[in-house]
Parts: sequence; structure tokens; C-alpha cells
Amino acid sequence: MRPMSRQDANPVLVELTRGPIVESVHRGAVAVCDASGRAAFTLGEVEAPVYPRSAFKMMQALPLIETGAADAFKASEKELALACASHSGEDFHVKAVARWLKRIGRTERDLACGPHLPGNEAAARRMQRGRKEPTRLHNNCSGKHTGFLCTACHMGEPAAGYAGVEHPVQARVRRAIGELCGVAPDSMPWGIDGCAAPNFALPLKALATGFARLADPSGLSSARRASIRRRSRRSASGWR
Repeated sequence: MRPMSRQDANPVLVELTRGPIVESVHRGAVAVCDASGRAAFTLGEVEAPVYPRSAFKMMQALPLIETGAADAFKASEKELALACASHSGEDFHVKAVARWLKRIGRTERDLACGPHLPGNEAAARRMQRGRKEPTRLHNNCSGKHTGFLCTACHMGEPAAGYAGVEHPVQARVRRAIGELCGVAPDSMPWGIDGCAAPNFALPLKALATGFARLADPSGLSSARRASIRRRSRRSASGWR
């Protein structure tokens, strides 16, 4: 029998009904904080560590900018968007990641994320009808991973193993997340995300604070403020 966890005390936020019957219930927690860390609203267990998974991507992309890698390789706004969010594996996403990799002297084979079908249903159906196999470029995290590689190349670090938790790329990511969210970086447990990169766990309240600081970085250092507010140094070309 599974032991009870702190999350078991979370309230029921969603009831799924089928006909007149509640078929399943789903518990959760909510945290709304400002950039000072003050909680405006909380519900449930907000101090227990959670894995933010892909919600972390904007924070994981901070070192790409702060190291100067984004400027050195002239990353466009759309490339930064690919580093900051999951994509759906459509042709224009795949081509954009491939162009970025080529510019930093790398290929799809250098990506640590595995292949999977596009998240976009129409794109997935086209591949299946054409009997084409997905590549690592279709992985919804390929933009994030290209950002990691871009940073490693700029810093003169090995591309191989860039997704390892001890690699300097991930050490910078861990430090940036901890500083932004107000958590000691070494105190954050970690596990491997679905894309093979480490994901760090922290309290939901701390995560909410980190997002508030992304929206309002006025209390952060001037260097971090500039990174968060950065725009492309050149006009972003169209996706296609």
C-alpha cells in the first residue's frame, strides 16, 4: 500500500463526471505570489517539492542569454521561443531547430532528447501516411536542448553529456532556477525528465515566486533584469 504523502492533503480541484455520476476526482494545489515572495493566494500543500517539468523551460533558458551564447550565435526571437517552450513538431518548428543547430555547428544527432511523433495531430498523420520516422528534431523539447548545446558551444564545453546533471550547462541552469525562485540550488532534489534532461523539484510557492520575478524583475540584479527583458539583436525572420 502506498504511504500517504503531503500532497494527499490537497483539496479536490476537479471532478470528472460521466452522466449523473462523478467518475474521478483530481487533487491539486494553487500558489499565487508576487515578486517579493509574498503569497497572495494559496490552496493545498504549497511547500512540498514538485517537479515543474516543461514549465521550467523559460528559467532553463536564462543561462543561454546570461552567458552571451544567444548573442554570440545571433539567436532570433523565434529561436528563443523554441528554447523557452514546448513545440508541436510541425515542419516549421523542425526546420527552425535544424537551422539553429547548423549555425552552431551541430546536428540532430547531438541532441540528447529522443524522437517521438509530432504533438500536432495533422503533422503526425502526414508522417504516418508517408511512412516517415520521427527524428529528435520532432521532440517537443528539441528547442530547449538546442539552447543547451548553444550554451555549451559558446562556453567551450563538451557537447557530449550536456544533459548530465553535473555538466556545467546544467549546473548553471540549477543555479539560475534556485536564485530566481529563492531556493538554495543544492537543496533541490532532481530527477530525469522525459526528454533526458534533469528536472529540479522545489515548492510550488517558490515556483510561483520565480514566475512573478520573470514578469517583474525589478528587484533582481541588473544583469538578470537585462536577460529577462532581452529581445533579439536582429529582426526575427518568419518561421518558414
